[in-house]
Amino acid sequence: MYRRAASAGAPSRPVVLACAAALLLAGCTSSGPSTDSGGGSGNADLNDCERARLAAALGVDEVSLPLDPADEPLADIARDICALGGGTPDDAVPLDTTIRSPAQERDAALPAALVRAPALFDPADAPPGDDPYLDGLWIACGQGSASACNALLFESSPGSDYEAFAFSCGGRENLHCSALLGDPGADAGLLGIEFGPDSRAPGNIAELDRWWDACGQGSARACAQLVLSAPGGSAYASFGWTCGGRTTRDCTLLVGDDGPPPALAGRSPQDPPPGDDDYLDQLWRLCGAADAPACRDLATFGAPGSDYERFALSCGWRAVRACARLFAEITAEPSA
Repeated sequence: MYRRAASAGAPSRPVVLACAAALLLAGCTSSGPSTDSGGGSGNADLNDCERARLAAALGVDEVSLPLDPADEPLADIARDICALGGGTPDDAVPLDTTIRSPAQERDAALPAALVRAPALFDPADAPPGDDPYLDGLWIACGQGSASACNALLFESSPGSDYEAFAFSCGGRENLHCSALLGDPGADAGLLGIEFGPDSRAPGNIAELDRWWDACGQGSARACAQLVLSAPGGSAYASFGWTCGGRTTRDCTLLVGDDGPPPALAGRSPQDPPPGDDDYLDQLWRLCGAADAPACRDLATFGAPGSDYERFALSCGWRAVRACARLFAEITAEPSA
């Protein structure tokens, strides 16, 4: 879910891009000074911050222009860092090469609010009161429902108290809540049955059986295809919606993104609603415009297996994700 940059060895010229980023961020030095040879592109537009960052990374007192072509990627990184308020190398911290345990690696990559969550909350804490649906999940999570904690985590907005409470399994511990609280497969109870990733396909529809097996093996694309193509309310749809019985409502976050399902090919958030129900048509338009509560209501009131339901579960033909989180990610992405 979270990625950390790989550690780089002793840098040499031409400087490896990943190492260059670490050098610029940490104020380390590379071997060898920059030269004027090579017919660089003349980066005369470097400002003071960018020159200082680049000089520190190259191990020189002053950057010579035009730059050596091998140093131009470093100049681009220096521009990005300074544009983000990176300041000068005097503000940088030494490159961290500490060997950490897996738990420490996870915590180092997570927002501080999530790492501190067990100390910030108690299972009996009252919900924030900002959203009745999320408040209900909060209460159930605090009472020990792993499925409610998982649903709350993946349906709440990043940075919210809802997210932090869910991440800590209701103020308990930063662990996968099914392992901590012991109700694996609870979300799979859409049909009153429980299953996990190793459960055998029903054997009723050969194509869906293949998607079932791929979903169980950890393909978010296959799980999404089951949600969108299996008969509404079937075991196939339930298996896909729960990421192969893994008790999560955001399969991509859990097992990774391996591409969009075929069922979304040619679909668009701007597709017109079916026109069968005025209220559902209105929710459809709102969901297509990235209104997460509208998608949730449309999934609730749309008939199982209908285009209304599938449009809602795919956040407006975008992806089978928790819509509040997906829309927050889309909004945070820089515009092209």
